Amino acid sequence: MIFTPEKWEKPAPGEMRDYLKNRPKATTGKPTGSILVFRKHLSPLAVYKYLTARFGPPYGFQTFVKKQHDSDNLIHWDYLIKAGPTMIWIQGGNRDVHVQIDGKVMKPKDWVLFAKALKGDFARCGADMAKVGATLEKWTIVSNRFAMIADACAGFHDVLTDEADEPDFTPHKRTSEAGIKRYYRQVKQMGQRADRVFSASLSLDLITPVLAEAFINLVIFMMRKDELKRNQRHYDQYIRQQIDTRVFDLHLKCNHFTSGVDPDCEEYKAFKRVMDRRNHHLHGNIDPTKDGIETVYFDKFTPLFEKGADPILELFRKKESVFDIPGVLSRYHDVHFFFQYVLGLIEKGPRSQFEMLMDDGTIGYDASRSKTGRLFPGHEVMMVMPLDYDDELKVDWR
Repeated sequence: MIFTPEKWEKPAPGEMRDYLKNRPKATTGKPTGSILVFRKHLSPLAVYKYLTARFGPPYGFQTFVKKQHDSDNLIHWDYLIKAGPTMIWIQGGNRDVHVQIDGKVMKPKDWVLFAKALKGDFARCGADMAKVGATLEKWTIVSNRFAMIADACAGFHDVLTDEADEPDFTPHKRTSEAGIKRYYRQVKQMGQRADRVFSASLSLDLITPVLAEAFINLVIFMMRKDELKRNQRHYDQYIRQQIDTRVFDLHLKCNHFTSGVDPDCEEYKAFKRVMDRRNHHLHGNIDPTKDGIETVYFDKFTPLFEKGADPILELFRKKESVFDIPGVLSRYHDVHFFFQYVLGLIEKGPRSQFEMLMDDGTIGYDASRSKTGRLFPGHEVMMVMPLDYDDELKVDWR
C-alpha cells in the first residue's frame, strides 16, 4: 500500500504511541527502512496541501514539540500515516520534504514510483487541496534594499575606522642599507593603505546619501497610510518627490508619527548637508575652490613648490585630504543621527517593529492585506546528516 496513497489512513493515537515505542531498531549493515529527502520532485506546498486535505492539520511528533507561533524550526510539520502494515513518516523542513518508510528498503526506482503515485493522487484530491490553499496566507519575500546598503556601508565604515590614524609621513634617514629597506617598507605600507582607504572612503561617501534615501523610503513603505496603499499612483508620486518633501510629509502620509520633522533641528540640518553634496559627487563635478589640494608654480615647464618635502611621502600625505576620512565618517554618522531622530518621532510599539525589520535582509509582504512582516529568523539553519536526496539518486525520474 506504500504506492497506493488513496488507501493511506490516519493512525489512531494508540497506534502512534505504539509506533514510537516499538519501532524496530536498525543494526549495523541491516537497515529496517528507508529515508529520502525530496527537494526537487515533490513540492513542500503541494504535499502539505494534500496531507492536510486528506488528514486534517498536522498531528505528528515534530509538530507537537516545535516552537508554536514561530517559524524558527527545523521541522515545521509532520504526519504519521498508515499504509497497510507499514508506517510512513512525512516531515516538512524549510524547503524539502523528508519521507521515512519503515519496514521496507526502498530502491531508487521505488522512490520514483512513490513520487509518481503521490502526485497522481493530487488530481483526485485537487478540489480539497484548493480549499486548503485558499486558507493559506500568501507572502512575497521582498529584498530589503536598506539592509543591503547598510551592510555595505558598515563594511566601508569598518575599513575607515581601522585606518583612522594618519600614518607617519616623516622621512627617516636613508644613509644605510637598513634605512633604505625601512623606507621601502614605509612606502609599500602607505601604498597598500591608500588602496584600501581610497576605495572605502569614495564608496562610503557616495553610498551614504543612498542609504539615507533608502531609509526614508523604507519608512514610507512600511508605515504609509491606507490611501497610499489603495492608490499605487499616489504612492509612486510621493516616493518620487524631492527628498526634503518626503521627509517633511512623513507625519502626513504615514501612520504612527507623533509629530513632523523640524526643519530647524540640528539632525535635519546635518542630514540636508549630506544630501546637498550628493549631486556634486554623483555627477563627478570638479570645483577647483572645493577640490583643490595644493598650489604649485611653474616657470614654463619647471614646477616650483612652496615647501620642500620627500616627493613620495608628500604624495601620500596630499592624498589624505582626498580620502577625507574624518569628513566621510562624520557625514555617515550624521545620517545615522538623523535616523534616530526620525525613529524618535514614531510611536513606541510600531517603532520597535520597524527597527526589527530594518536589519532583516528580506521583508515579508502580503499583497492582499498590504501588510509587511518578518517571516523568518535572522539565521538560516538546516540539518547536515548523511541522508539521501532525490536529485542525487542515479535514476530516471521520467
